[in-house]
Amino acid sequence: MPVDDEFEGGRPDGFADGFTLALHGAAALAPDQALHSLATRAERIGRRRRNRRRAGLAGGLAVLALAGSLTAFGRGTGTIDPAHRPKRPLTSTEAVQAVIGLLPPGSSQVLHAQTPGTPGPTGDPYRTDGALLFDDGKGPSIISYTVERTELVPAVAAVCMDPLQMPQDSCERTTLPSGSMVVIDKLRDTNLATHKEWRATWAAPDGRRVLIIEHNGEASASNRTDPPLDTEQLRALVAAPGWQQIFDALPSRKNAPTPPAPEPAAPDLRPTLLPLLPQGAVLSGTEGTSGTPFTVTFEGRTSMLVVITGPAGKRGIEDKEYAESSPPGPLEVRGLQADGSTVVTNSFGNGKTATTPVLHWTAAVYYPDGRSVTATLWNGENGYTFRPGTPALDLDQLKTIVTAPAWRP
Repeated sequence: MPVDDEFEGGRPDGFADGFTLALHGAAALAPDQALHSLATRAERIGRRRRNRRRAGLAGGLAVLALAGSLTAFGRGTGTIDPAHRPKRPLTSTEAVQAVIGLLPPGSSQVLHAQTPGTPGPTGDPYRTDGALLFDDGKGPSIISYTVERTELVPAVAAVCMDPLQMPQDSCERTTLPSGSMVVIDKLRDTNLATHKEWRATWAAPDGRRVLIIEHNGEASASNRTDPPLDTEQLRALVAAPGWQQIFDALPSRKNAPTPPAPEPAAPDLRPTLLPLLPQGAVLSGTEGTSGTPFTVTFEGRTSMLVVITGPAGKRGIEDKEYAESSPPGPLEVRGLQADGSTVVTNSFGNGKTATTPVLHWTAAVYYPDGRSVTATLWNGENGYTFRPGTPALDLDQLKTIVTAPAWRP
């Protein structure tokens, strides 16, 4: 497999910083492997990142075990001050036994195990690794692990291999509720068609990362169809809480990324919306936050309803000005209220200017401070099968919903 190039350079300038941010933004919107790889390289411009394979174990088994596990990991420098020393040191034996305890039933032969917190061949005290020959009864296979504290956020630390560099069967990226990311990357050998290399990466918002690499056999032969751990087993293993004892044996980084503060949960609109519906109306939906669709059933008719609430602020004030000054639609009605708010109702067919048949209706109120409430109703149970006829709610009922005092703080 190819090894990442080394990058030498000075301090990134404004263009480099902006270019890096643009790449990461593009990668987040379209999680393409090559784009993530390019974004990762851009972030590392100005810092030396030496990535090397490590040999030296007796026999070809150890060479293959370690070859993959050292790819794309940085080299550490500097001394460790007391404030960042390990919480609880582990010996190499304790560390590798902790890893074996996370594996499914089978026999394990230790090929290599580094002592956490001591710089190994990579010179990095913030990472530790090891390799095992694992046999679940279906044939011995090499499994290697790397545990490290990085300077990288999950979107950069957990990425797919570039399929232009190594044959790839599939790659899955998953974001967990904690903000961590898991990547399951299934690769093949460029020379040996039967050899498979499956990688699992877990990366946390605070820079912790675990990499598992498993093969479908030994260095010289692929003695089974697939590696021993399937996708779900890999996912469970790489994200297991048991890795924390190895992280505790590594020093912490001064420059570790700071996990973002959790965003406050979006308010549920249902307690406010339900009393505003006509008596007997049934409201349903899997979520109840602003902008999520509901279905409303009333007097035998069912329609899709979306309610959006906007906060006070400059953006909302501009929206109010636009609602008052933009050219009105054919069926649009505007009205300025005594409190300074503007109420707009409108009806649409299949298009902004179409009026027959009418398929959806809107009512909105814009307040002087920028706050707004908008309700949109489609005559259909979902967002793609509209039909003419009488909807579950009429335009006056929509107007009553958005102008209700219950939405105001």
